[in-house]
Amino acid sequence: MREKPCLKVTKNYDLFELHPFNRDLHKDALLKTSMKENGFMPSSPIHCVRNGNGKLKIIRGHHRFANAKELGLPVWYVIDESNVDLFLLEGSSRSRWSVLDFATARAHAGDHHCERLLDFQRKHHLTIGAAAALLGGEGGGSNNKINYLRTGTFEVGDMKHALQVVRVTDRCRELKIPFATSRAFVAAISSAIRVSEFDLDVFIHRLDLHGAQMKKRSTAGDYLEEIEALYNYGAHKLRRPIAFRAREVSRARQLSFGASNN
Repeated sequence: MREKPCLKVTKNYDLFELHPFNRDLHKDALLKTSMKENGFMPSSPIHCVRNGNGKLKIIRGHHRFANAKELGLPVWYVIDESNVDLFLLEGSSRSRWSVLDFATARAHAGDHHCERLLDFQRKHHLTIGAAAALLGGEGGGSNNKINYLRTGTFEVGDMKHALQVVRVTDRCRELKIPFATSRAFVAAISSAIRVSEFDLDVFIHRLDLHGAQMKKRSTAGDYLEEIEALYNYGAHKLRRPIAFRAREVSRARQLSFGASNN
């Protein structure tokens, strides 16, 4: 017979273990301050299941548990053996899990696509959103792959475009360009590279010579103008309308994507 859930409290921290597939622990100053001032509130108990070896595995609330242990507070908990997927529990819009939390937790759970994503993101210092978009086969500014990470359906696709983008952003980092891996700049580089007239070797050569002249901008569109200016620097005869062509290509891709989903 399934154990009936009921509210319990203990200071025996050794009774618990963390779920191996949960997100990594983060420092949460607000949560810690609240628990210092108000204690561990019984209205927000941690959710546990029995692990079969005498311990309680924490399904939800491991940050509250970690702070309670550090502060020496009693832990309020409920044992609920209901068979609910951890990721479904945390997949609601009210969840405090970030996209990186989902990617990390799924990698812990053995998702090889998420493992590759995290390796790529860390190696090239990208935001998790930009890395997921690029490895998922989309432009660096797309948000379409975020929900795939939440639902566990993310897959790494053709990496050719992604590797072209990070060839630029890695070189920018080497040149100490401060916005090298910002989401807007990555999105702009991704758009520019899709322009057939854009020669990647030419642009990297321009970067090496004059990259310090690029200015920090707030949007991908503004960065496209910077990229165009740098690409055409010194090209008195044949100047390429990189920004205009990038927008054309982007619109064509969006129309093609929309048609394929109708």
